[in-house]
Amino acid sequence: MKGIDIAKWNKVTDYRAVKNAGAEFAILKVINAQNKPDSRFYEHVAGCNSVGLPIIAGYTYSYANTEDKAEKASDAFVEVGAPKGIETMVLDLEDASMMHLGSKTLKIIDIYRKTAQSAGMDFLIYTGGHFYNPCLKPYAKEIKDIPIWWARYPSTKDRTITADVPDTKYLPTGIELCGWQYSSKGIIPGIQGYTDLNVWYRDETIENTDYEITTAYNPFTEPAFNVKIGKTGNDANWVQWYLWRFGLLQKEEIDGIVGKASRALWKKIC
Repeated sequence: MKGIDIAKWNKVTDYRAVKNAGAEFAILKVINAQNKPDSRFYEHVAGCNSVGLPIIAGYTYSYANTEDKAEKASDAFVEVGAPKGIETMVLDLEDASMMHLGSKTLKIIDIYRKTAQSAGMDFLIYTGGHFYNPCLKPYAKEIKDIPIWWARYPSTKDRTITADVPDTKYLPTGIELCGWQYSSKGIIPGIQGYTDLNVWYRDETIENTDYEITTAYNPFTEPAFNVKIGKTGNDANWVQWYLWRFGLLQKEEIDGIVGKASRALWKKIC
């Protein structure tokens, strides 16, 4: 899927035009450096919801170089984001204040992750090579289970969201990537100025996978949290596989989207 991430500096004048231009999702900045709502967070939530543009995650640009700061920032994220339906916390690791912390970085990441999990949120990390290589790569084994949204701009030219995504040769290997922010020079009708462009690899529906659906085993990864109505992708497919396995769903109905019908069927086997 192709989408955008937006914050206070992204003035959206027409959310419908943004969606019509090809944006399939949005990721919103939730809180600022003072742990207060980003000045356009509520505006962006209302605008995206008004045109049915899915908000797949919220992010926080972290300055939390101590455990105490991490606790306050992550709590603030949940307090602001959860009531507005944010189900995924993205920890943005790139600031200079977060570098040179050594293994302390792992403790800070863990605080954010546990806070997200306690709120029933998924947890991701946003970063790029300039931060990952010196600060996270030495601890790759410790964070290998955390999907990463990767920042890497192969080109500085203006781009439309419908233009082809750059070649994946620009992506690192050996890291589980859920998404790629491939441009900061996106030109999209309905948004003033430049917008970040992204491609998302996570939460693909079953039509876009190569999984062989058999009765032998569930090919999808078991969700870490309760699967809510509206959930898409792997978690939804995992639930629907069992509905099909127990004869409550046709194979062609496995679409990677948990709706009210799927929930009702699930209750029958639980």
